[in-house]
Amino acid sequence: MKIKTLILNSFRVNMYIAWDESGECIFIDAPCYTDKEQDRVERFIVAQNLKPVALVNTHAHVDHVVGNAFLCRRYGIDSYLHSDDFYNLDGAAAYGSMFGFALQAPPAPKILGDTVVFGSTQLRALHTPGHSKGSVSLYSEKEGVVFTGDTLFKGSIGRSDLPGGDLNELLSSLHLVLMSLPDATTVMPGHGFETSIGSERWQNPFLQPES
Repeated sequence: MKIKTLILNSFRVNMYIAWDESGECIFIDAPCYTDKEQDRVERFIVAQNLKPVALVNTHAHVDHVVGNAFLCRRYGIDSYLHSDDFYNLDGAAAYGSMFGFALQAPPAPKILGDTVVFGSTQLRALHTPGHSKGSVSLYSEKEGVVFTGDTLFKGSIGRSDLPGGDLNELLSSLHLVLMSLPDATTVMPGHGFETSIGSERWQNPFLQPES
């Protein structure tokens, strides 16, 4: 599996394009809002001769879904979202207007199942609530990589003070789900730099036991 990272919109969201030898690819999150940002996506798809087959949202906060309508209509693909986060997508347009985003209404998402498949690649969808009720992380044991959305960052963790957020749920997701993965697993977060499960296990201040 190959991965391209594009840092887009004023919130500097990491958009990931993942593909394999088949040429099929998926988009992980959709922060491409401006014409220039959307053109960057299009030019990369053309340059790599890729065939988009799906958009997967790790959650539906506005900064991660502003490009949903564009991607779905441009490439004729479906978007997938955990059912517990549909409430965030429903409110994204109103919430986005406070930050200067004028969202086009995206096609209705499909419910994300247990796996995401493209070409010969399979990602497991791990429910990791806390930042939002329907937050998910996408994990490939074979590739040793996990896309954590806004649940886990390099040296930090996601906010839990937004609607639907819950600190206890977030900590449970971190300790019981993400920290159960091997230390060598590469973490591809929704914002900021990549890291590893091992680095965060031992160095992330939010994951250390209380003294």
